[in-house]
Amino acid sequence: MPIIYFNGKFLEQAEAALDPLDRGVTLGDGLFETIRCEEGQLIFHVAHLARLARGARLLEIPWNLTSEEFLAICHQVLDANDLKMARLRVTLTRGEPSNSPEIGAPQTAPPLVINAQALDQSALNAARERGWSAHLVDFPRNHRSPLAQIKSTSYQECLLARQQARRKGADEGILLNTDGRLAEGAMSNLFIVRKGNVYTPPVADGALPGIVRLKVGLLCARQCINHEEKSLTIDDLRTADEIFMTNSIIEIMPVVRLGDDLIGNGKPGSATQAIHGFHRRDVGDYLGMMRTG
Repeated sequence: MPIIYFNGKFLEQAEAALDPLDRGVTLGDGLFETIRCEEGQLIFHVAHLARLARGARLLEIPWNLTSEEFLAICHQVLDANDLKMARLRVTLTRGEPSNSPEIGAPQTAPPLVINAQALDQSALNAARERGWSAHLVDFPRNHRSPLAQIKSTSYQECLLARQQARRKGADEGILLNTDGRLAEGAMSNLFIVRKGNVYTPPVADGALPGIVRLKVGLLCARQCINHEEKSLTIDDLRTADEIFMTNSIIEIMPVVRLGDDLIGNGKPGSATQAIHGFHRRDVGDYLGMMRTG
């Protein structure tokens, strides 16, 4: 039985009991982060923790754990489940059991759940080798909403986008914003490559400030690859030489088909593969630093 962290205790998952009227259950009032773990280390944990803290400030949910306290809890969860390569999920809700939409000052510490499960890296490698297919979703992302900038547990829009894509036989959905510009994937950030230049929609167009999204911009700068945050259209997507998606679990995933159309020659592109290689080098450097730190 998996061991999870729940409100200050390490418990078997079946023993944890969340109040059925917790606002995270009744109203989706909370935040989450999904963190890739390798060698028992949380990859780029500082950036994840900073995003979680930003979201907590926006939603006015108290968050008081230090980086050291947070890391210690996460490592205990990984150790308790004997996991080295894992997907670690952090969920923070407002708590305050209620069906009412009114938000009051929390009377108790907000519920915090941290759980982990094994990450199937071989399946991810196989998907990266063949490339993903993508589907343009038929409803828009509200890029003007503050929720577009945080990892909210109000995740139904993303789930519906992924569900629609899967029903079309695609791996991922791509969302436009309410102005008809490209925003992001259902559960990923979006990039296109044209003539060696790398472009991604700006946060203002509805892109989540993704951790790997940020890393791609930094490594492109180091490798002297032109990288721009730029408003993009469906035509930009259809005429791209390469497309790739990013998040902390898939890292850099090539997209080789959009609907019925092939992207480029229908195989993972050389720029995407190079960027993934640069990213993996960064991860290796990070793990080396953690080992010696």
